[in-house]
Amino acid sequence: MENITKTYNYGGVDWICETWIGASSMGIAHGENPIKFALPLLLLQISVVSLFSMFFQFLLRPFGKFAFLSQILAGICLGPSIIGRNKQYMSTFFYTRSMYIIESFEAICFLFICYVTTCQIDTHMIKRVGRLAFINGIVLFLVPFLWGQFTAVLISKRLGGRPARVPPAEFHHVAIVQSTMFFQVVYGVLSNLKMLNTEPGRLALASMMVHDCLSWCFFMLNIALKHNTHLADKNHAYYLSAAQMLMIVMIVYVFRPIMEWMMKRTPEGHSLKASYLTVICVLLFISSLWSEFVGLPYFFGAVALGLATPKRPPLGTGLSEKMGCFIWYFLMPCYIIGIGYNMDLSLFSLGDFIRYEILFGMVRFAKVVAVALPSLYYNVPLWHAILVGFIVNIQGIYDVQIYKQNFNYRKISKKTFGAMVLSAMINSTILIVVVKKVYQTMSKRNPYKRRTVQHCRIEAPLRILTCFRQREAVRPVLDLVELSRPAIGSPLSVFALNLEELNNHSLPLLIHHTQEISPFVVPSPRDQIVKAFHNYEKTNPETVLIECFTAVAPRKTMHEDVCTIAFDQETDLVVLTLDAGMESWERLLCRNLLQTCPCSVALFIDRGRLPDFRFVPIKKLCITICAVFLGGPDDREMLAYATRLANHPSVELHVFRLLDQNGASPLRDMVERNHDMRVINVFRKENSENNIIFREVRIEEAVELMELLRKEGDDFDVMMVGIRHEENLLMLEGLSEWSKMKELGELGDLLISKDLQLSVSVLALHQ
Repeated sequence: MENITKTYNYGGVDWICETWIGASSMGIAHGENPIKFALPLLLLQISVVSLFSMFFQFLLRPFGKFAFLSQILAGICLGPSIIGRNKQYMSTFFYTRSMYIIESFEAICFLFICYVTTCQIDTHMIKRVGRLAFINGIVLFLVPFLWGQFTAVLISKRLGGRPARVPPAEFHHVAIVQSTMFFQVVYGVLSNLKMLNTEPGRLALASMMVHDCLSWCFFMLNIALKHNTHLADKNHAYYLSAAQMLMIVMIVYVFRPIMEWMMKRTPEGHSLKASYLTVICVLLFISSLWSEFVGLPYFFGAVALGLATPKRPPLGTGLSEKMGCFIWYFLMPCYIIGIGYNMDLSLFSLGDFIRYEILFGMVRFAKVVAVALPSLYYNVPLWHAILVGFIVNIQGIYDVQIYKQNFNYRKISKKTFGAMVLSAMINSTILIVVVKKVYQTMSKRNPYKRRTVQHCRIEAPLRILTCFRQREAVRPVLDLVELSRPAIGSPLSVFALNLEELNNHSLPLLIHHTQEISPFVVPSPRDQIVKAFHNYEKTNPETVLIECFTAVAPRKTMHEDVCTIAFDQETDLVVLTLDAGMESWERLLCRNLLQTCPCSVALFIDRGRLPDFRFVPIKKLCITICAVFLGGPDDREMLAYATRLANHPSVELHVFRLLDQNGASPLRDMVERNHDMRVINVFRKENSENNIIFREVRIEEAVELMELLRKEGDDFDVMMVGIRHEENLLMLEGLSEWSKMKELGELGDLLISKDLQLSVSVLALHQ
């Protein structure tokens, strides 16, 4: 059937009529052109846009992840700015009926993006953002808005609104749109840059969360007032307002309980059932449809439902994983096509673009000032404050869709829309590069002196940062703290850090627990951990000082919080408590700590051999610890910490010094051998009268070492080893090839391997 298109002019409006020929074709074999049908054309458009996006992403790969830039470039290339200058291409690829379909999918895409990103925002976090973030959010809402309006007046009068062919009212509207920011955009960028749990990242996210809540409330109130006040029938306006309020009530008191019921029916650790996901999609469509009926934008329903969605797994971040594939690989190409089709860079000249950029630049400068001044007042470092200002200026897909909505509602022209999208693309790309480079320069932590156990004076207080990721690890951590506690002298300083994965929260947190927990409040699991440490400190007030922290962070950047506290508190040792069956992300955490920590690191694999000191008298206990000394800086650090532990009245320390068949050190590096000899001589001289057993064991091959550990390993409660050793040592030859936990080193991995079948706890140290 031939596709006939006719155009009529009725009442000054062009009406386009096309014959309906069906969604799919019979194929070329039946003499039909598939591109003339809706479904084949849609599949072709999605495929071409995806290929162009991947092509640009491949070109930009050496410079980092620029998903927003590659997507917009793909849309521009396929639109009227470049390839679309060919009229034959435009009439084939972007004919009228196909654009109606594309715009429908584009709206659905934005609907899902609004819901998925908003359901990750935990509004309860606003109570915890702190005074500075709250002030920043208010100032970010007011200053760019007022400054943008003032700049729009100046540009319209001084530079001339008529030559630019932009009405002053449109300039004012552009200033309003440019002054808005979106938490979701910055969250995604910081996540890609691995800066979520950095100090500038936290401050920027917390400030923008406050700003977003204020701007959404103002935006929706403004829309509701405009719609209702323009109605001639006041009774109709009242009914419309009542319907809008009823929608909010339904979402909060009907839809939210339904989702909470789904959560209760889902076992812990499991994902949502497909049927539950279908129900959530239906609730999303009902909310958006209701918004359209009561005179609000369709995406308002998605935002309201997202805010009402419970934030705990499997909802919250779990929905992003479920819906992500459908959104980003099917709907997003339709979104890009819709943006590119409406971008024609030939519509505005260089002078027009300069006028727009002056307005955009002044609004961005106002955002930097709005964040920087309160931050400097609260003693935030200058470059941190400026960096936060750069972060809040980053724009993305969310901003572009808001531009598109304003274009659809005819608030801005096609020329203005193109200028705003182009500016957002260039500005965000530059800012992402600047933020990344500046933070990398700022984040280099160089301690002014060596922070190790070996270089900490005996009479000086040892400062330990203990890290753990679950409540069950508190007891072994307290056991290790008890063993490290001095009998007399300066008290032991302990910083207890509870590591939580960022899945129940929208904001990364670093909480310093300074207040006592009320006995009249039911304690949360986090409070129970803090209470256990505080109770231990009360029983040993003269020898132990404890401060408790909780870090909520993504797995990939969890080490940043550990390094930050270790640097700020000038700790000598970081102890990370783990289980023998480490997951892949825990091993990544270990590797990151070993590479970036500004002090020594100890990995403690608890096997349950240590008794609970809280319930057993110390005088009745005998804890046997074995230190295996092979040689090198890590072994010297291990021996220094073992010496500290040997001062505990319940500890009996055994030191095995491994030698070759000639009775000499197996190391080939003469400098390291001399350091080892000096440390061993001092150790034996100072501990000759203590409860320490020193043995020299001659080992030739790895087999003999395995037999020694297999024979005597279970005689001890804890075995201490160094992580790094000189390469190609004969007695360690072949062990690295079978190693499964290389983060522990050859000896540490051997002790927890199934080959030896030992039950001893392992403490592996890295200087």
